[in-house]
Amino acid sequence: MSGAPGRLAGYELLALAGRGGMAEVWRAVVREGPRAGQVVAVKRLLPALARDPEYVELFRREAAVTRRLHHPAVVEVLDAGVADGTPYLVMAYVDGENLRAVLAQCGRRAILLPLDFGAYVGHVLAQALDHAHAGLDREGAPLGLVHCDVSPSNVFVSRLGEIKLGDFGVALTPGAAKGAAGALGKIHYLAPEQLRGEPVTPRTDLFALGAVLFELLTGARAFPGATVDEVGQRILRGELRAPSELRPEVPFALDALTLRCLAARPEERWESAAALAAEIAGRYDPAVGTPLAIAAVVRGLFGARG
Repeated sequence: MSGAPGRLAGYELLALAGRGGMAEVWRAVVREGPRAGQVVAVKRLLPALARDPEYVELFRREAAVTRRLHHPAVVEVLDAGVADGTPYLVMAYVDGENLRAVLAQCGRRAILLPLDFGAYVGHVLAQALDHAHAGLDREGAPLGLVHCDVSPSNVFVSRLGEIKLGDFGVALTPGAAKGAAGALGKIHYLAPEQLRGEPVTPRTDLFALGAVLFELLTGARAFPGATVDEVGQRILRGELRAPSELRPEVPFALDALTLRCLAARPEERWESAAALAAEIAGRYDPAVGTPLAIAAVVRGLFGARG
């Protein structure tokens, strides 16, 4: 059924919303049960991978872990199962755009996002990561979750201006080496320890968040390069630029906190997502850092949609 609308368990697939290296996501509607009529997002493992035990296990773990997370800035998982031999997840549908599309639209129009927009998004994502890092398992023990793939394509902005972090498909726990996650993460946002195949920690996610924040503030990648190898070598060598080198109006405080996120040595980054969230909270205009204002920015980029 891949690539064509149809039925999956109790869900009617309406339109393909996106496809990655591991799974595809459909906009769908619930046809049975108490949520009947609700629009949702159905993510299912690509059929070619449904016979690979490693990918099936990654998908199973994503379902188990994300159903433990309940935060306004984390995409909520509503259901999970297996249909016709293919694992699937059902998530709350975020009606809007992801940050990759937002940044691409800015590039096409040769404009930059307001600095307050970038700082506000960074603040919300730090809060989402703090929740994930502090999440508990069924026995009440810390999950110690590390997202491992914080990137613009996994951050969503709804029409109402809500910021949502999604796709925990390659998430790991501290002490785990990269394995499949290292192969699936996006090179521009991978921390040096991921590239070296070393164990990850919550500070690994803070590096990725720093790379996302750099891009929101400047419209450019923190580690540019024509090839994957060139980008990876820049990251490993710690070739940093301050955001203000590309955009002089970026204030020193945003420069400093971004560069601290991007430190090559994990111990030189922020000690936690909570500490970063507290620092960045005062770095944007609260009149701009609101869902209403965020929605207005995105509506200005893409226009009103019916």
